[in-house]
Amino acid sequence: VSADRMDREDKKENVEVEGGGFLDSVNRKLLDTSDLLGLLKWNTPTVYNGWEQITGNPDYGRSCFNLEPVQDHSPEMGPMVGYAVTVKIHPGTIEVVEEQEALGRKGMWSFMATLPTDLPKIVVVQDLSKPVIYGSMWGEVNATFFKSVGAVGCITDGGVRDLDEMKNVGFHAMSRGVTISHSYGVPPVEWDVPVTAFGVTVRPGQLIHADKHGFLVIPEGDEEKLLAATDHMDLMERKLVLVPGREGVGKHPRVIAKEMEEVCEKMGKEKKEKYGSFRDKFPNFKS
Repeated sequence: VSADRMDREDKKENVEVEGGGFLDSVNRKLLDTSDLLGLLKWNTPTVYNGWEQITGNPDYGRSCFNLEPVQDHSPEMGPMVGYAVTVKIHPGTIEVVEEQEALGRKGMWSFMATLPTDLPKIVVVQDLSKPVIYGSMWGEVNATFFKSVGAVGCITDGGVRDLDEMKNVGFHAMSRGVTISHSYGVPPVEWDVPVTAFGVTVRPGQLIHADKHGFLVIPEGDEEKLLAATDHMDLMERKLVLVPGREGVGKHPRVIAKEMEEVCEKMGKEKKEKYGSFRDKFPNFKS
């Protein structure tokens, strides 16, 4: 057990959390490093394929993932996996900046210093000025600092800038857009609280899987079985539904189509036997 994990309870005493924040959340049983690395093997759509089999959320077809487009500014970095650190910003309003300065708050940097460095973290930002992008919280300076305290990247429902500089320090940025501005300054106005970004609510400490397709916010109860289900669903694709197309050279299209129907039926049967049908799991759900 690392010193960071052993010290977590001591750190909790120095942080005021309303309604349960990051430190409260990560006191649950977390995935070990091997499982987190296992999830990094897969893109986010593949993880979704596994998640939908084992989730206890009947509304999985409309929730827990971004409902609006998001830009990945470093897709070559592959997926990122981490626990959500949440923050709200309100760029474009000088009174907000003056209020934060008057309060003399130590701010987000001091808060980040209280969090365990052994856990990978993704900073999720709600921009209260949406749909306008007046300014960015993210650039070379913040990317360099947050990377140093264990953040692997950010997902911001606003703008980012200094794209090359962020990439150079290994910080993975995803956002609604880009901007040249930091407005009058972009101090965080609230953090360690639930936020809404890209149409999905994110609570502090939730596990997130993200890549160039978007991001998935994984309910805590679904974490333990997620990797095994993801591995299994990808195996089924490789064994069944990818085969007719890959072996279709020289075959008549009707033959390929018939083979696809057969393997899809077989895959559906195997999924039902292993995970149950939608109505087996959620007999009374209505969308």
